[in-house]
Amino acid sequence: MDSALTYQAYYTKSDPILNYMTGMLNFDPHDEILEPCGGDGVFIDKILEHNPDAHVNVFELNTSAVIGLKEKYSAKPGISVKETDTLLDTEIISCTQRYDKIIGNPPYGARNDEKKKNLLNKLYSDLYTKESYTLFLYACTRCLKENGELCFIIPDTFLSLHRHLSIRKFLLTNTQIRELALFPSSFFPGINFGYANLCIITLKKSSEISQNMNNEIVIRTNFKSVEELENSNCGTRKIISQKSVYDGVGSAFMFNSTDKVASLINNEDLKKIGDIASCVTGFYSGNDKNYLHPLNSEIKNSKKYICAKIENIRKSDLSQEEKVSGITEDDYLVPIVKGGNIEYVKPNHWFMDWSAQAISEYKQSKKCRFQNSDFYFKNGIGIPMIRSSKLTGALIEERLFDQSIVGVFPKEEKWIFYLLGFFNSSVCTELINAINPSTNNSANYIKKIPFIVPCDETKNKVDALVQNIIATLKNGDTNIETDKKEIDEIFANLYFKNIGADSKKSRNSKRVAKQLNFLELFDQYADNPIVENWMVNDNATSVYGGKIIPSALNIDKNCLISLVKSDNFEHFVGQSAKIYYTGKKFPTTVALNRLYYFVPYLKGKGIRDIYLIKIARLGFRKEGTPEENQNDFRLVFEIEFIGQLFNDYKSVDLKIWRTFTDTTLNELLDDQDSEKHSLVV
Repeated sequence: MDSALTYQAYYTKSDPILNYMTGMLNFDPHDEILEPCGGDGVFIDKILEHNPDAHVNVFELNTSAVIGLKEKYSAKPGISVKETDTLLDTEIISCTQRYDKIIGNPPYGARNDEKKKNLLNKLYSDLYTKESYTLFLYACTRCLKENGELCFIIPDTFLSLHRHLSIRKFLLTNTQIRELALFPSSFFPGINFGYANLCIITLKKSSEISQNMNNEIVIRTNFKSVEELENSNCGTRKIISQKSVYDGVGSAFMFNSTDKVASLINNEDLKKIGDIASCVTGFYSGNDKNYLHPLNSEIKNSKKYICAKIENIRKSDLSQEEKVSGITEDDYLVPIVKGGNIEYVKPNHWFMDWSAQAISEYKQSKKCRFQNSDFYFKNGIGIPMIRSSKLTGALIEERLFDQSIVGVFPKEEKWIFYLLGFFNSSVCTELINAINPSTNNSANYIKKIPFIVPCDETKNKVDALVQNIIATLKNGDTNIETDKKEIDEIFANLYFKNIGADSKKSRNSKRVAKQLNFLELFDQYADNPIVENWMVNDNATSVYGGKIIPSALNIDKNCLISLVKSDNFEHFVGQSAKIYYTGKKFPTTVALNRLYYFVPYLKGKGIRDIYLIKIARLGFRKEGTPEENQNDFRLVFEIEFIGQLFNDYKSVDLKIWRTFTDTTLNELLDDQDSEKHSLVV
């Protein structure tokens, strides 16, 4: 395998970048320093310029680079070079040695063999292990001393992408991020790779979570040249609190947004596109070169494909049977909507083989994907996965759509034209750029765009303008700028001035169960229980098997039914459980301070037993054991077995995320008419 692909090592040759990064760390002569990916030693050279006697441990995986480093620093006793895979190194994994300062340029997207992939998945199970630089960021941050500092140059994708949520939450709770400097990869000499932008992150390790939340991050952008990095007055400066980032949608760093845009995105009371429409990706044949056909050779990117024959193109609607099983006639090519940033109307330039034979072959292929097939040949809006500077949407118009498209299908078809205008507006582009600054969209990002319900007058005006644009384009005219400008003004007024909104319908009518913010609970209940129910019952009690059993249950008390996974069955089956840890998510709709009873739902069995919740508090996963992780907050219920509600397990519906049901004991027993109000002991 090509070593460049294996190591993905891009050596830092820019003196301004080196000066900036070493300057941010304020090295002390006695610092213990780690360079986790030594390369050709440029960071070490820069450190030695100011401190010839510096103590630096240098890790490097590439054997030839190790040989060069050892030779280069043979006369420097403070420089120790070790040939090792940093991510698998036992010192790094166990944090047996901690450092005052860590500096580096970790590899981006290095390719790994299956053995290493499996090891990384095991060691870094909470992270997206296909991206090496975030693993370096996590592993090295853990190896800092308290108040130790790190400075890395890495891609900026970790700041917003869904797959990097875990590393963001780790950094926001375990460090104080001093500064993020964001700039184009062209500032990095000699680089030609797929990352659009780079980031230099400087942070300080801190175990004081409340202080971390209050920390203010400096974000610097809009540099005119790489030399401006060294001048703290250059570029655009924005200051945000870590807590505001943590509490925001996806804990994303919305550095591209204004305060107004950020507040719209983070407003949990506003509806989102995902509330009113299904957002899905489409079909992939597994072998487009064979099954996909352009209209003619003039179509963009059509050179490697065989052009469609006119007589094979379907011109009438498909029957329901043909949509599912394929076409048996000669007109077996159906139009398909592909990527490409075209507004409002996409011509039929591409066609997919939808013959019965092709359908049979698709179903036998391991590469083919019938993703979200219920939405094929429906009315919807296609948004390209890869966008340019502006978001665009075009009508699908009952065509097939492929995996390069996010298909948006309103739950009420009356919103088709309105949403089409919105997706093509400047306001929507501003919103999606704040949610996801990269050029890659996915359905999950589209779902997060806030949706303000318009009043009838506003909706009718947008509908009329959009329909006029569609008719104009289909007539071969491209003079639509006046209508587009008016649509932009309508949505700017709606979103930024609240002009034209239906205030009664813009907000979610029902309380949606979102994830409880454990950090806010930590601030409020760090040393105190959230719930404390020491008295089991005020009525007479009796002793049974050494346990205090109430003579009657208080059926008006709140009861939480929670899923118990199969790997935690033992104590609950034996009715000896003393503690229950929630998962990483707990619904906001549950009133914690009113909880009284706990009913475990054993996966594959159902409910049978009832416990008293003695204490509900904030804790950590596997607390009190060597595997305790104090970065992994959980709700902890200290519980006491009371008895059996039923002789045998009974199935119930878990209403929140298929994991919880928040009810009262009376409501639970009302749902189970047999053995109602009885306690089996």
